[in-house]
Amino acid sequence: MNVIKNIKVRKSLVWTLKLLLFIGVLYFFVQQISRIEWSQIHSIQLNHPIYLILVLFLLPLNWGLELMKWRIVLKSNKIDYTLMELTHSLFSGVTTGILTPNRIGNFIGRMMFFKGKVRGQLILGTLYSNYAQFLVTIFFGAFSFILLHEIIFDTFGVLLTDLSILISALSFLFYFSVPFIPLKRLKFLNKKQNILIQFQFHAKNLLLPLLLYSGIRYLVFSVQFLLMLMAFGVIPSLVLYAGVLMLYLVSTLTPSLLFGKLLIRETAGLIILGFFIENDAIIVTSSLLLWFVNLGVPSIMGLFFILRKKSFANA
Repeated sequence: MNVIKNIKVRKSLVWTLKLLLFIGVLYFFVQQISRIEWSQIHSIQLNHPIYLILVLFLLPLNWGLELMKWRIVLKSNKIDYTLMELTHSLFSGVTTGILTPNRIGNFIGRMMFFKGKVRGQLILGTLYSNYAQFLVTIFFGAFSFILLHEIIFDTFGVLLTDLSILISALSFLFYFSVPFIPLKRLKFLNKKQNILIQFQFHAKNLLLPLLLYSGIRYLVFSVQFLLMLMAFGVIPSLVLYAGVLMLYLVSTLTPSLLFGKLLIRETAGLIILGFFIENDAIIVTSSLLLWFVNLGVPSIMGLFFILRKKSFANA
């Protein structure tokens, strides 16, 4: 009873801390928004619609790459699936993902379309795929620190750059060591040991493909953000793109509650991209539009698939 009570207390504490962090981010966001003058909002114009069209054209590529990652996980477990099951489970995962902290719950929607003991392997495969995407974000974020440490952080820039490079290196080390950790020696795992050892066997085939597709996908959605800014007249540059990379790093490392990184990314954008873009309203508008395109629309599609799946289950 004491163990269960302690677990409940820890969960409550974690949720309380995340809630306080969310309130803090929301407060800071409102403070930043309140500084935006009406003249800035009124001056927003879609100067280059072609860039917005390019953002929309990159949307299928963005989620097509994530589809390939999910397909690799299924194939590694020798699971038969149809194209409909593949796509419906992917977008259902988007829906459940944005309703959970840091989108970690994307495996919930995916599991609705598969049954049996294989679910455990698919959950681990999904989490490993998520980690590959996180790893790429850390790597490019470290690169952005190298380019921007003097511009944004002054004297603390060198320390933060070294720290980001160290975190990136350690994250890569853990990612590549997962298939080779001697789990049989870890007796405390007990019954979970078999499923983890089985996953390690599959992970050897997932290592490089997941990392490759995650890297390409990262470049796609980070370029989408740059194109969205350009659509509103922002002049592109290497330091601006580095700012976008740093924005994704900060928003990824910041815990969230619901709706992905909504508000967190906007707040990070105001802090970081504010060094390069005078009109804060453009930053917020671009970030919100990109969220709607890349996550809002897919999550609505996923909700439709989930409701449809439930109706089939009840039939």
